[in-house]
Amino acid sequence: MYNSVFFHTVLLFLGAISGQLSTQLQSDIATAKTTLNPQVLEIKKQITGGGTIDLIDATTNRIDGICSFDKNILQTGRAFVLDQISIGYAKDAATGKEGSLKYNIAAPAPLLNALFIINQNGREVLRMPVADLHNIAAGQNVNDQYTQLKSLCYLVDDKSITLQLKFAPGVVMDDTTDKHYVYLRLNGLQTSIKAS
Repeated sequence: MYNSVFFHTVLLFLGAISGQLSTQLQSDIATAKTTLNPQVLEIKKQITGGGTIDLIDATTNRIDGICSFDKNILQTGRAFVLDQISIGYAKDAATGKEGSLKYNIAAPAPLLNALFIINQNGREVLRMPVADLHNIAAGQNVNDQYTQLKSLCYLVDDKSITLQLKFAPGVVMDDTTDKHYVYLRLNGLQTSIKAS
């Protein structure tokens, strides 16, 4: 079976970071029981205030069309390697609209000036300005909304993940008129058990 260059790159990359994976996943990879499938990890969330805003935590539930994270870990056997990120923005007068907005308008200055940070089990995976990850859908296809990373980033199974927006001191998202929503997408390949 033929696969993309990215597929083969990720296979080699997983070999290089195998010591970070759970014992079970290391065994599954070594015995060719696992494969890689395209995956987009996503979260749509209403945000307010400033400081540090957690996009997921230990109580986060997987909800189709809203969030593909189940709690703040990837389950055993599920590692994820990403090379693209997108942060979309939307606003609405009402709360609870995460699943019904387009996320295709320019983010306000406080959000653009914030940092997006991914940490896993004490390891900083990524730290970038939201302005570098927020591409309004000006192109002809969905790929134009993503920022291509200059290196691969990874999340491993069974270890706590934090996804955060960190605002400058004293800067807040004013929600007196409009409620603010963000749509985070991490695009890459995920390990999964091969079909029998």
